[in-house]
Amino acid sequence: MNFKLFLLSIWIPKYFLKKELNHLAEITLNQLDNLLKIHCPTTYQQITKLKFPLNGNLEEIRLKMAQAHNIRVNALSNVLGPEETVQIARPLMFKTGYELGLDIKTRLGLKEDLNDLIKAAHILYQVLGIDFEFHEGDGCTPPNLKSCIIINRCSLAHYYLPLTCQVLSGADEGVVSGLNSQVEMIFKEKITEGASACIAAIELKNEDNNNNNNNNNNNRKSLK
Repeated sequence: MNFKLFLLSIWIPKYFLKKELNHLAEITLNQLDNLLKIHCPTTYQQITKLKFPLNGNLEEIRLKMAQAHNIRVNALSNVLGPEETVQIARPLMFKTGYELGLDIKTRLGLKEDLNDLIKAAHILYQVLGIDFEFHEGDGCTPPNLKSCIIINRCSLAHYYLPLTCQVLSGADEGVVSGLNSQVEMIFKEKITEGASACIAAIELKNEDNNNNNNNNNNNRKSLK
């Protein structure tokens, strides 16, 4: 772990949290506004536009961001319906999150290992007011999941509509892929849909290939 990541993993200045939260709010809202311009131009003209940087403490900024997300996702759903809204907006949020993850990976000098990924995810989730635990085959992992994160506290879950959470969670999954190209995160359960905690599977994209290669190597050794 490099020094910058180590330092942020033990102490994160509030100005850093506010700066990153404002950046996250601005890029996600800009993308949703782009969808509104295409699919709901009249609504886009009518909704109140936020001025950045957003003022207030962290929780107040999270509330403003979440309310603005709700308004835009709800406007899209009124025109397109919930299913098409998810089909169109979620991939766009994934792409936005992916680019953000790549940017953070460069700025923090992250390596492509799981330890750096989890440390960086803890930093980013502090920006959003989210606490999570990482489990890797330790007996606490839900059935059928080799590795996962479990979110027991999410500030945004207090504000998000279920459909908004479904759309914006695409950004979370994109950030993880941007931080580490070999890792994929997939949400299985969400607090906003009635679960007691959010659960997301953490999967290695080439795990099957790696396992097959290891098995082949072991077979070759056994034949010698």
